[in-house]
Amino acid sequence: MRLGLKILSIALFVITLISAYGGQINPEYLTVPAVLTLALPYFAIATAIVAVAWFCFGRWFTAALGVLTLVASWSSVTTASPLHFSKSPSDDSRTFTLLSYNMIHGWDQEMDGSRQSPRTFNYIKDSGADIIAAQEVTDIEEFNEEPALRQVWDDLIKIYPYYAGTWRSDMKVFSKYPVKMVKEHQEYCLFEISTPWGRLNLLNIHLVSFHLAGDEKHVMRELVSGKDTKEGVKEMKTALLPKLKTGFINRAKSAKEVRELIDNIKGPLIVCGDMNDVPESYTYRMVRGTDLSDAYVETSFGPLITFNRYGFWFHLDQVLYRPDPLKALKVTKGKIRSSDHYPIFAEFEGEASER
Repeated sequence: MRLGLKILSIALFVITLISAYGGQINPEYLTVPAVLTLALPYFAIATAIVAVAWFCFGRWFTAALGVLTLVASWSSVTTASPLHFSKSPSDDSRTFTLLSYNMIHGWDQEMDGSRQSPRTFNYIKDSGADIIAAQEVTDIEEFNEEPALRQVWDDLIKIYPYYAGTWRSDMKVFSKYPVKMVKEHQEYCLFEISTPWGRLNLLNIHLVSFHLAGDEKHVMRELVSGKDTKEGVKEMKTALLPKLKTGFINRAKSAKEVRELIDNIKGPLIVCGDMNDVPESYTYRMVRGTDLSDAYVETSFGPLITFNRYGFWFHLDQVLYRPDPLKALKVTKGKIRSSDHYPIFAEFEGEASER
């Protein structure tokens, strides 16, 4: 019995290490590490609990292996589950709030998920954010077909008189400051915002998802919850893994394009949106590079869940930024569940720069 528990514990430690460094492996060559990276915070928490349990039972060697696993994984673990707190601004006059939100076209999953409702748009209107980076937002012309939505839209643009984005992509920006779109792509759009303290580049992204069908999402949910694990693992190997691999590879290719664009952007920059991948994933690491900081990592404590359906408790929505001249102050998650993603608020302080 004890030997079996030791073997299971060591297997957990190995899986935790793979999940911590899986993001350094191109998913085109190996997919399993990328899949494991999705659950890095949970593996790390399980490793910590198991290590403490072995200490309590006086099994020092096995416990020490658990501690060494956490030490070896520490950099990745503290990206997925940071240990920081919010910061205070040095000058309140230069602070601004960004709302990043995949609003799934304004559909309301808690009501009739196939129709738009005013709830999401009202939430955005009343958010108090200075800049809204929206993903999966309908072209404004469609609002003319629904009088109730048209009224909400009219109220929204009174608060956010500046708007940028076209029907060609689902990424839009609503702003209290003048904004224009500089580059448009199906998975990312670059905007330039004229703030009171200077120019701000905003790269709004929505990278491709796994495109799982309903029954495939059910299998994933069963795996995450621990139900019907044997059949779930079989289905994962035969049907899901190829589709997951395709999603990882496609995002990795898009991430390379995003990274090339970032390298050519000068000045203050925020990269935000639905990355459809987690911190420390290959996609995340490619986009972040060595010059961007993670606003959540710099200002928050513990893991974050931004997706709220199918039992997929993952941090898929990211807010990255160039730390000079920007300073991240705090990141919070909204509670509304009309979309399958939670809204993410990020507060920044911007230093004065040339317009």
